[in-house]
Amino acid sequence: MKNRFLAKTILFFFMWGSMCGCAYFHRHQVAPTAPSQEEKKEIKPLSPYYFFTESQIMRRRGELDKAIEFLKKAAAHDSDSILLKTELVNLYIQHNDYKSAAAVVEEILQEKPNHLKSIQLLGNLYRVLKQKDKAIELYKKALTLDPKSEETYLQLGSLYLNAGQIQEAIRVFKQLIQQKPSSSLGYFFLGRAYLEIKEYRKAEKSLNKTLELRPHFEEALFRLVHLYEATGRKKKVIEAYNKILDYNPNNLKAAVGLGRFYLRIGQDKKAESVFEELKLRTHFDPNIIKQIGLIYLERKKYKKAMATFKALIKNDPENYDLYYFLGLAYEGGKNIDEAIKVYKKIPETCSCYSNSIFHLAFLYQERGESTQAIKTIKDAISKKPDKAELYLFLGSLYEDLKEYKDAVIALKKGISISPRDAQLYFRLGVVFDKSGDKEKSIEAMKEVIKIDPKNAQALNYLGYTYAEEGINLDEAEFLIKEALKYKPNDGYITDSLGWVYYKKGLYHKAIFHLEKAIRLVPDDPTILEHLGDAYLKVDDFGSALKFYRKALQKKEDDKKSLEEKIKLLEKQTQVGN
Repeated sequence: MKNRFLAKTILFFFMWGSMCGCAYFHRHQVAPTAPSQEEKKEIKPLSPYYFFTESQIMRRRGELDKAIEFLKKAAAHDSDSILLKTELVNLYIQHNDYKSAAAVVEEILQEKPNHLKSIQLLGNLYRVLKQKDKAIELYKKALTLDPKSEETYLQLGSLYLNAGQIQEAIRVFKQLIQQKPSSSLGYFFLGRAYLEIKEYRKAEKSLNKTLELRPHFEEALFRLVHLYEATGRKKKVIEAYNKILDYNPNNLKAAVGLGRFYLRIGQDKKAESVFEELKLRTHFDPNIIKQIGLIYLERKKYKKAMATFKALIKNDPENYDLYYFLGLAYEGGKNIDEAIKVYKKIPETCSCYSNSIFHLAFLYQERGESTQAIKTIKDAISKKPDKAELYLFLGSLYEDLKEYKDAVIALKKGISISPRDAQLYFRLGVVFDKSGDKEKSIEAMKEVIKIDPKNAQALNYLGYTYAEEGINLDEAEFLIKEALKYKPNDGYITDSLGWVYYKKGLYHKAIFHLEKAIRLVPDDPTILEHLGDAYLKVDDFGSALKFYRKALQKKEDDKKSLEEKIKLLEKQTQVGN
């Protein structure tokens, strides 16, 4: 619906000039028409009429820049002419120069402060320019001039809705319905607002009222689909999709959505029936069949996906995107040899080449063929030396092999190609950390945060590094709290915060956060051990021993230090008894 209203707004822009009409033309003029040959001879080169005429000629030729320049000269020669200004606004809008258009409308409103269409237009322009507060004030003013304007209520309410000011949006849409009880869009947007705050009963009531007023309003039915899915009403979901398809059998979104929903609830045969009917209805349109194949891939129906992409490749053997999707299907179905064969067929000219190379190298790595994986990436680099992501993957391969010097070289090469790539810096920081160079690791993580201040992974990594080193603990706490703003329910970041408090000696606070981390990630041995350490500090030996033992069960390597902790604590508890 957002796109619909944007289109409607732009249409309104172009209609506006004709709405203002001759009544706004300067009192000494009449609206100009195309001049005859005789009249052309009489036009004075520096008159507003001359410049206006030249502007119209340039506009018809599609030379908008020149048309604007001529019209600006016309307006400068006759600064009182509202018509010239409205034409200039229309030209600016046509040229997508909304800022200049807004400036001209502001001038018009200085002369005609209560002209409704100008106020509405300026509100729309401010909305496009993302000046929300100014747009809101203008829409409110428009409603004082015309309290029954459905369009203004919808613009104001949807602006609040898109800004997340849901209660304000609800208030506006309710006012619209009071003014115009037959407003199907008023009920529709009210239902949307209630959906945003998960007031499902009120949302359903409003959306059903929309359908009473407009029985075949597809967008309202799609919103009901979302509502029924959220409230677990499977039959209602299917009914809503079928209502759309009964009225409009060619609605691909509904057909694809229904098929995908059947797959999600395990009704594969019904899904296949929907998809087969869709293929017939669209005369086996390859784009639709491809979408069906992607749905099978998404739902992990790998055999169906394989069959779909093989059929498409048979009819279009040079479409290498299809080979990539077939490779994914083989890979998902654990048919690794076939996946490798398919990925190898994709040439470097294909848009999916880099992704296919990543998958190919990953499969070699999974089979323990690290040398072949590295060779694959290096061959790709020789063909695409400017692809920074290839160096990222090469660095990761060297990292897995613990060849850290080569990893650093590869990652630095990637950074030289893409110096603002946060991923490359992050990986470089990890490699420096693994190689024991904490100082360089910290510098790399700081660079990530400079590039991407909301990178929760880097914020947490740097904060945890400080905690592990026992340095900059206040900064560590700040960094990790920042990370939690962006990932509030991340168990690993929550563990980091608990560990900072442990390092600060705030053991009860540490326990609180570490307990929360365990609830989020129950089986992580490091978090379990951290919690054991914290309980040990408050002399709760029973709890400490419990979590140490759990950590030992989950730990796969480096068990020695944890085993020593357990032995020592068991001796202490025996002595205590």
